[in-house]
Amino acid sequence: MSVQPIDKRRLEELEKALLAKAMPPGSLGELARLAVRIALITPKGLSRLSLLLFAGDHGIHAEGITHSPQEITAQQCVNFAKGGGACALFARCNGVDLTVVDMGVDHTFSPSDGVVDCKVGFGTENFLVSKAMDDEQCLTAMGFGKVQVRKKKQAGFDAIAFGEMGVGNTTSASAIAAAITGLSVRSVTGKGSGLSDEDLEHKCTVLERALARHPSRSPLDVLASFGGFEIAAIAGGIIEAASFSMPVLLDGFITTAAALISCALEPACKDYIIPCHLSAFDGHDLLLNYLDLPHPVLSLGMQLGEGTGALSAWPIIRAASRILPEMTSFEVGGVTDSTALLQEKGIVL
Repeated sequence: MSVQPIDKRRLEELEKALLAKAMPPGSLGELARLAVRIALITPKGLSRLSLLLFAGDHGIHAEGITHSPQEITAQQCVNFAKGGGACALFARCNGVDLTVVDMGVDHTFSPSDGVVDCKVGFGTENFLVSKAMDDEQCLTAMGFGKVQVRKKKQAGFDAIAFGEMGVGNTTSASAIAAAITGLSVRSVTGKGSGLSDEDLEHKCTVLERALARHPSRSPLDVLASFGGFEIAAIAGGIIEAASFSMPVLLDGFITTAAALISCALEPACKDYIIPCHLSAFDGHDLLLNYLDLPHPVLSLGMQLGEGTGALSAWPIIRAASRILPEMTSFEVGGVTDSTALLQEKGIVL
């Protein structure tokens, strides 16, 4: 095991330290609980977040599971890398480093596009016909994800988030979700980019046929059978970040599908994952429940992907991380310890 579980023996100590802060007990609600969760991962307040946005195309697109043309993947990669789109805007607003990485886009980027080249292939295979990728490609993509996280760790970033871009990747994520959790296809499949009810039925039928075609449910087999190169990179990246004891800011449905693989391979990964938002995409709540993760920081009805949920939650997470190491105590602030008074009366334990 490369990922060590967090030491939960410190929980009582951290909760005691929280009660010593100059505020009424429980007055910060979920924010205080988030502060304790982050402090179990790392004792220092967070300050530098890097968002790694991995991109790839999907052979399953040939089955008509989305109305979006595949060239949008490449176009958006260039747009993001040049500062466009929601992810780049939110990153800029919040002082977050954004790196766009080509894992398997069906396009050749020029150096001036600003997209990092980690291409494993020009899109995956159609997983209704064959495995999406072979085992070597799967491990290579995961390895590239690990390398990118390692570079960010070495550059001094103390938290990692993952975004994704890939037309058709909700279909890949739904297949992974159903295969790993055993949930029905229809419970973890949404309309994505504007599908009709009839389109959704077709998407579900494709997924059910594909799941029957690839019966192995071992994590790596599931990833190779149904995954995108970008999803494999995220799965590897989560494992690497957790091995460095870095908080992983989890975005939406697709990154959570990747986390299913990471946690199946390295169960302790979930100790380092902070769910940032509850996606409006069908089944996201079921995946978070399956992983037994805390309630997400935000619930705004978002389902864009790109890491936008993680970017939106970052200012809250950053503030929460500083409560225990930086907020003054009653003693330091010269404030009467009202919590101690409540403890004497037996109101606060």
